[in-house]
Amino acid sequence: MKIVSIVSGTSADGLTIGNIQFNGYNLKTTYKILKGYTIPYSNGLRSRLLKAAEKTKTTSEEISKLNWDLGLQIADSVISLDMEYDLISYSGHTIYHGPSIKRPQNATLQIGEISILVSRTGKTAISDYRVTDMAYDGLGAPLIAISDYILFRDSGILTLNIGGIANITYLGEDGPIAFDTGPGNMLIDQAMYRFYGARFDENGTVASRGKIVEEVLSFLMSDRYIKLDPPKNSGREYYGIEYFKKILKRFPSISKEDLIRTITRFTAESIYDQANRYLPDAPKEVIVGGGGSKNKVIMSDLEELFTCRVSTFSSRGIDDELRESLGFAILANQTVHNAPGRVTDVGTMSGPVLGKITPGRNFEELFSLK
Repeated sequence: MKIVSIVSGTSADGLTIGNIQFNGYNLKTTYKILKGYTIPYSNGLRSRLLKAAEKTKTTSEEISKLNWDLGLQIADSVISLDMEYDLISYSGHTIYHGPSIKRPQNATLQIGEISILVSRTGKTAISDYRVTDMAYDGLGAPLIAISDYILFRDSGILTLNIGGIANITYLGEDGPIAFDTGPGNMLIDQAMYRFYGARFDENGTVASRGKIVEEVLSFLMSDRYIKLDPPKNSGREYYGIEYFKKILKRFPSISKEDLIRTITRFTAESIYDQANRYLPDAPKEVIVGGGGSKNKVIMSDLEELFTCRVSTFSSRGIDDELRESLGFAILANQTVHNAPGRVTDVGTMSGPVLGKITPGRNFEELFSLK
């Protein structure tokens, strides 16, 4: 079975699309990444997505239109690519996530109407994994710990994804431990946009010109989220524009390069702090994916902080940018086989099946594949 896996992350940079072939499921899963693409959003669409996620005042009409417009962008992007596939997996684009601000009763909201792509291609889609995870008493994020467990078993490896938010999965003997450690690229991206009009600090170039200001770093590391015991997750609701403005207000005289260097160090140090504080054992290796793996300063800081080897998913034959696409494709593959999307019992791979299914014209054929 071939899956096209579409991911839109908290950085709101664009779509990451993987075309992946699967055989088997659970611990017998085998896969091959056939193709991968990154398609950036226009400045206009990105601005609307960021605004919707910053708890700014909006209307139901705008949310509805944004959901539809993002769905159109997804459909146009996938159809424009040369891919063969049987199933669509879509991560959803999160514009609100209650657990990130300790309001799980407010649930979570993902947009990007996947029915448009289903109608145009006739292919069945699986989406809304976060909602179903929360319905089964999960936090809705991070979601792809099961994929890391399928890939690496109980190896003692720590996998790390650095998107807008950073999240880790520790693959120990008692099963995966997964949670968000705090900001990934989110604060860096906000600083880059404010000071340079850029979407991100390419290769960590700006950070490499600044110095770490210990007073600022100490303030950031005293943040209440850092001291919150897992399970936990975070998002733009917490580390968004208001958080960034709070830093600027408290430290108005810091240079822009020093600020970017310091919040870059905060990303790395908060990851290390959380791993050191909450994991039962030191990891045997740290494997990094996501956009932050391209930031040389973050990677250098991680190598300095961790005593074990720090590598990237590309060293394991997985494009760093496609790690989450692979993870959500594995979730979809599990769902097709009525298999769990969470590892609640390592020995039996028991747990809830995640995601909602939008049937396409190939629905009956697809589910006969089991």
